[in-house]
Order: sequence, then C-alpha cells, then structure tokens
Amino acid sequence: MIPLVAAAVGLSIGGPLPAVVLPLLIIVVRRYRNRPRQVPIRPVLLLVLVELRAGRSVLSALQSASAAFPQSADLSVASRVASVSGLPAAVEVSPGETGRLLAQLARCQRSGSPAADTVRSMLESDIEAERTRRIERARGLPIRLMIPMALLVLPGMILLMYAPTLLRMWHDMSAPFS
Repeated sequence: MIPLVAAAVGLSIGGPLPAVVLPLLIIVVRRYRNRPRQVPIRPVLLLVLVELRAGRSVLSALQSASAAFPQSADLSVASRVASVSGLPAAVEVSPGETGRLLAQLARCQRSGSPAADTVRSMLESDIEAERTRRIERARGLPIRLMIPMALLVLPGMILLMYAPTLLRMWHDMSAPFS
C-alpha cells in the first residue's frame, strides 16, 4: 500500500519518473532493512581452517573466529557454549551453517579424524555450491533479458532502421504541397 501511495504522490509532484522511482526506492529500503545480519560461512571456514592448520585447538579456533566476526551472534554464542559445555552442547544451540560446522567439528573430535581436513572439505563444497548457483543464474540470463530486449531494444532498432526511410517518404509526399 505504501509504494502505491508513494507512486501517486510522486506522479502528482514530479511526473512519471518519481512515480516509478519512489516505490522502487521504498521496496529496496524495506528489503535491505529486513535482511538477516549473518556473516557468510565462507570467511568463518577460512579463518577456522587457518587456525587449525596453525596447530591451534578447535575451541581456540572457534574463539578466534568469534572474535574476528563480532557481528555474528550465532558464532559468539556457540563459542561461549563450547568453552563452557563442549562442542556437542554448542551444536544444539547453533542454527544453520554455524550448527553444521560445529556438528562436523564435534564429529571429528569424537572420531579422532583431522578437523582441518573436514573444514577444508566443507569450504570446497561451499565454493562448489556457490559456483553452481552462479552458473544456474548465468544460464537463466537470456530468459530474464528477453522482455527488456523486446520492450526496449527492439523498438529502438526498428525506429533506427525504418525512421530515415519513413521520414524521406513523408518529405517526398508532402513536398508538392509546400
């Protein structure tokens, strides 16, 4: 409702351009304001991998990652719970990607396998998933561009090709009456 009112006000005050720009601006601001404030998992994985490869423990790697990304509430809570109660308890309180990372690290501690290799494989799978998402988006680009091409570029091309001929014909037809 608010974008519709903004369009009406923009149309009455400034014409068609503000009538289009104001609702779009309101929609963009709403989306930006409502988006979640989470740190992407890839920088966390990189930092944890570097810490583990340097010989630090899993807990100190988590604490370093938590100190490096203070805006991530999930990671700081998980680090505090892991330092008090251990990794299995931190897995229970951590949602999403942080919980998945902690579950893998807890599994490594139980089995005795190297945690750095597990974090490296998680990082590689995250990179591969991002690559796959980008390829899928690129493959859908011609379909998404079909409407703008048909509505914006095609009329301009037709006008560019036929306008000189039509103007010349109109001039030739109207010349005897001048």
